[in-house]
Amino acid sequence: MALGLIVFLVVVYTGGRSEIRLLLRVAGGAGVLVLVGAGIEIAGTASLLDIGWAEAVTETSAGMMRLLAGLLIALGLIDHLIPAQRLRSAAEPQPDPAAEAQVDDSGEVVRWAPSGASALGFCGALVGALSFGFDGHTVTEGPRVVHAVVNVVHVGAGSVWFGGVAGLAILATIRRRTGPSVAPTIIRFSSVATVALVAVTVAGVLMSLMITDGFGDYTSTDWGRLLILKTAAVGAVVALGAYNHFVVVPKLELDPDASTMLRRARSTITVEAVMLLGVAVITVFLSVASTN
Repeated sequence: MALGLIVFLVVVYTGGRSEIRLLLRVAGGAGVLVLVGAGIEIAGTASLLDIGWAEAVTETSAGMMRLLAGLLIALGLIDHLIPAQRLRSAAEPQPDPAAEAQVDDSGEVVRWAPSGASALGFCGALVGALSFGFDGHTVTEGPRVVHAVVNVVHVGAGSVWFGGVAGLAILATIRRRTGPSVAPTIIRFSSVATVALVAVTVAGVLMSLMITDGFGDYTSTDWGRLLILKTAAVGAVVALGAYNHFVVVPKLELDPDASTMLRRARSTITVEAVMLLGVAVITVFLSVASTN
């Protein structure tokens, strides 16, 4: 999710400073969750193999990478606490605190200009995505390098999709009564979501073909049944996304202030974000099942 929020901030988002800080907090919080999850994974490995933590860290390269990823994301993206954080480009003069407060009140539209500290967050998000090329079926089924690349693409594209939808849901919530219309952001994200969705789908199909020998593999194992559940959930989310892309977005392009379409977009985006969270939970169980 952190990777998706980074892409959302860099490619899609324009808005106010307070919103940027909120999205950075969420991205940094996602890094903390990755850090905690990696710690639990390493603790489980230590308990299962009856070894110390230090040994467990070196025993699972994926867990070690996710531990590092969570730490880097948390340090790099909770930089709303770092005075050097910039919200304008480097070429623009930085406002004094009083001017910045006036800018916030006036609702001036700005873009996020990452600070030097944010490079840690970027690197952490990439390391987190790459870690999925070193565990599960990736290391046991199909051509090793090809499967690793496909899995990283699948996870990375999924993160872009999930993070962007989460970012939109947050904006739709806080702008429900006040603030600029969320319609331009929805329209810009639509193209990014389409590319991410295509990448997720293609990579997911390729991985399934590399892992399974036939339909029986889906119905006779816990992993296969979880994959069917995940596919059904993703299909439902895709249907919502398609509705937004082909019905809501074209109408918003014609009339960005159409209240009915905006309400409908906010509702479907919120539901989509919740359903994607469910998909993420299923994916965790799927990853566990793939190691058994």
